[in-house]
Amino acid sequence: MLPDSIAGRTMIVLLIGLTLSHIASTWVLSSDRHDTLIETSERLCADHIAVIAHLIERASPQDRGAIVGGLGGALTEITLSDQPKVGLIHQDEEELSLMQTALQPYFGAVEHPRLHVVHHRTESGEQAGFWRNLAAGFPHDRIMQVSFQLESGTWVNFDMAMVRAATLWSPHAALSTLVMMVAVLVFGTWATGWVGRPLATFATAADRLGRDVNAPRLPEGGPREVRRAVAAFNEMQSRIRRFVEDRTQMLAAISHDLRSPITRLRLRTELLPEGEGRDKMLRDLDEMETMVASSLDFARGEAVDETTETIDLAATLEAICDNAADMGLAAEFEWERRLVCACRPAAIKRALANLIENAARYGRQAKVRAHATDQAVEVVIEDSGPGIPEAELDKVFGPFYRVEGSRNRKTGGIGLGLTVARGIIRAHGGNILLQNRQEGGLRVTVTLPQEGVP
Repeated sequence: MLPDSIAGRTMIVLLIGLTLSHIASTWVLSSDRHDTLIETSERLCADHIAVIAHLIERASPQDRGAIVGGLGGALTEITLSDQPKVGLIHQDEEELSLMQTALQPYFGAVEHPRLHVVHHRTESGEQAGFWRNLAAGFPHDRIMQVSFQLESGTWVNFDMAMVRAATLWSPHAALSTLVMMVAVLVFGTWATGWVGRPLATFATAADRLGRDVNAPRLPEGGPREVRRAVAAFNEMQSRIRRFVEDRTQMLAAISHDLRSPITRLRLRTELLPEGEGRDKMLRDLDEMETMVASSLDFARGEAVDETTETIDLAATLEAICDNAADMGLAAEFEWERRLVCACRPAAIKRALANLIENAARYGRQAKVRAHATDQAVEVVIEDSGPGIPEAELDKVFGPFYRVEGSRNRKTGGIGLGLTVARGIIRAHGGNILLQNRQEGGLRVTVTLPQEGVP
């Protein structure tokens, strides 16, 4: 599975690419070193054989045995015979020509029948075992076998070990690759973290913008591309803030300006003779005033100028339930412990008050409980009312939407309470969920994310 982060995937690409490049470079260098080493070894062995052959040629037949015995050793075996030890088969004509070139200063042009040359490759670690051979790169030795006929007709035979051939796979090559991989991991981790830090900053800023359009602007620093992206993000934030402020101010202004004509209509209506028509007009004016007041509350809920503070949410919930009880509503809070919550106190109190009073007023009673998780505070409000049809659970958050039945204007409300509550909660980066309980009634679950709150 590929890593989920850009830094992790970049590290994989760097590690694989540089490792393959390092192995290819090692192979090229090892091949060049191998060819050079073998060629040098062959020339040295040919010169050594030519010198020894010249010494034996110049020595008397009685002294040749002593020379052969004295010059032979662990790496060089020299024998004299009447027949060549090496057959007249050559693996490579270059092997023969190299030996002829070495013998020419001492014997002149040497014809092919007088000179037999063959190279053998032997595995030097056959008894070492597989793992030791693997660690050593399966080493092998090269042996030059030469049979040369002297002027007297005697053949001098040479078995001479050459320099061990270099292999690509060796402990040094493996160590070099390992050091390179460690270096890539160390410096690559730092580099990808440095390059990816602006993306993490953007993600944090975007999440913060969803909660607070008045959040501080991002500092415009870093490479040119990052500065351009930061400038565009800051401009987008400014446009969103202006849009929200203009809409909120317009709604508040309209609601405020409607109060004056409504007040004049009420005064004129109260001067009318008492009757059914006058009472209906007064009820309509009451409803209009309620709508205006609710619209102002909605506009205030959209405003996010309030400073975020750390409060005890349990104490706030208990105060809301006490106020609802003072109003004659059945509201009960199940106190467990202190709940530390970072929020805009007045806004969150207005949202929770709307939900609790709504449950107590339309659902006969409100039972409230709250608890904290690792990253959020969760508030659950349950009532014993008729609930809400499943098809309308999401529609009730729309402005001025009312559910028929017990939740209608005859019992108060114009359909903005849930809209205001959800707007405030979402401005905190949280969410609100409505569910019908199996035993009857409605369950409202409010989730408020918390970061860095003890």
